Amino acid sequence: MHLSHPRPLNLVLVGPPGSGKGTQAQLLEERFSLYHLATGDLIRSIRAHAGADDTLANEVKARYDAGIPQPDAVVVKIVDRELARLHRKTGFIFDAFPLSVPQAIELERMIERYDMRTPLAISIDVTEAEAVRRLTLRKFCPADQHVYHPQDAAYVANKCSVCGGSLMQRPDDTVALAKKRYLTYADRIMKMKDFYRDHGRLLEVSGEQPIQDVYREVLQALVPYL
Repeated sequence: MHLSHPRPLNLVLVGPPGSGKGTQAQLLEERFSLYHLATGDLIRSIRAHAGADDTLANEVKARYDAGIPQPDAVVVKIVDRELARLHRKTGFIFDAFPLSVPQAIELERMIERYDMRTPLAISIDVTEAEAVRRLTLRKFCPADQHVYHPQDAAYVANKCSVCGGSLMQRPDDTVALAKKRYLTYADRIMKMKDFYRDHGRLLEVSGEQPIQDVYREVLQALVPYL
């Protein structure tokens, strides 16, 4: 599919843990040749390459190693650095950013500064019960951090499709912690949805469907913007 708009799409994925945002991000990345900007991946990459000449990277590494969340201002700097580097080459799928209305406002400012296309927010909605079920069933590869769900062939084989390593469950993927994570994000997500709804740029789809059905619904919602 070729985009008729002169500038590429920019998409913000909104949804609680267990909603399937990462899976949909991969599908949309391939479909529209977008750059999947996941702040968690960026933070880990910056930490791995920290050095004496990079003050920001050293600050990120120190917090990461101490288990301290990165403050909004630092996350915004990290995203801004990626946009400055790549905005002339591609559109973006923003995954795990923004996570609050202040971050969403900062993203709007960056988008305007780099003369990028205004982002659309895709909300992938799942109930607390479904999110908790998914989080407590999923497995991951300790070597490369890829996550797998029961419908994945690799999950059934208990073997990572990337490196071939054995899969395991995260020790913190318990029912109690999964519920806590869902509730922690629920309030943020509602405010984020209100922000993008007020701007007329919120697309809502049901995440409680098979992966390909969610994907088809997302594509259908994007049709008017292509």
